[in-house]
Amino acid sequence: MKDDKFQVIVIESELGEIKTYHLSRKKIKAAAAFFLLLFVFVTCTAIYSTICLRNVAFENRKLKEQVSKLSSTKEQLSLEVARLKEERDKTVKELAKRIRIIDSIMKTAGLKMPKVLSYNTSGSGEGGVYIPLEKMNPEELSDSISVIDSLISDFRKYPFGIPAYGRFTSKFGIRRDPFTHLLAFHPGVDIANKPGTPVRVTADGKVIRAGWWAGWGKVVLVKHPSGYITIYAHLRRIFVKPGQKVKLGQVIGEMGNTGRSTGPHLHYGIEINNRWVNPMKFLEVSNVWKRG
Repeated sequence: MKDDKFQVIVIESELGEIKTYHLSRKKIKAAAAFFLLLFVFVTCTAIYSTICLRNVAFENRKLKEQVSKLSSTKEQLSLEVARLKEERDKTVKELAKRIRIIDSIMKTAGLKMPKVLSYNTSGSGEGGVYIPLEKMNPEELSDSISVIDSLISDFRKYPFGIPAYGRFTSKFGIRRDPFTHLLAFHPGVDIANKPGTPVRVTADGKVIRAGWWAGWGKVVLVKHPSGYITIYAHLRRIFVKPGQKVKLGQVIGEMGNTGRSTGPHLHYGIEINNRWVNPMKFLEVSNVWKRG
C-alpha cells in the first residue's frame, strides 16, 4: 500500500518565499509516539520525584522529631545524672555525719565499738588505696549504709532516749538524803515537773515489773535487748503491764509523787549485771545528736 504523504507549506513573511515540506504518515506516527512516550516519561518522572520528595520530607520530619526526642532525653538524662550526683553527695555527707555522731555516742555512753565498725588501734597492720567517699558510686555505699542502719537500729536497744522533760533535782551517786539528811547513795537521777507529765521508755524492751514497790511507789521496770534495765519510779499512773513489749518513746506512765518522795518527780535509773549505771552517760547522748 502506498504511504500517504502530507504536504506542509511554509511562507516566510520577510522574503515572501514559499517552502514546501512533505511528511509521511509513518513519520508523523513515529513522532507522535515519541512525544507520547516522552510525555509519559516526564509525567512518571515528575510523579516519582514528587513521591520521593514527600517521602524525604516525611523522613526529615521523623528525623527532626527523633532529634528533638533525643535532645529532650539527653536533657532529662543530664538532669537525672545531676540529681543522682546531688543525692550521692548528700548521702556521703549524711553517712560521714552519722558515723561521727555514732562515734561520739559510743564514747559518751562508754560503750565499746561494735565489731562491724571496730578498727585496729595498735598503729600497725594498716594501709590500702585512698578512695574518697565522693568518688564512690551509690551502689558501693550500700553496704556502709546498711551497717549504719543496722547500728542505728541497735541503738533502739540501748536506753539513749529521754524519759521525761523537767528539772534535774538530784544526780547519780553520793548525795544527802532528803529525809534523813545523811549521806547516801542515789542509784539514778531525779527529774521534777508537774504531776501528769508523760514518762516515756528510753529504748525498746519488755516490761518486767509494773506496780507498787516499797519506797519506789508506783514503778515500771523495763528490760532491754542490750541487757540494760531501766527503772521509772514515783509514778502517778501506769499504762503498761508486766510482759508487755514497749517501743522507744512509748508513754508508759505519768510523773507523780508516790512512795518515798518529797514532790512530783521521776526517779530514773539504769542497771546492768546487777550494777547501777549513771543515767547521765546516756542522757548526754541527746546533746550529741543535737550537735550532729
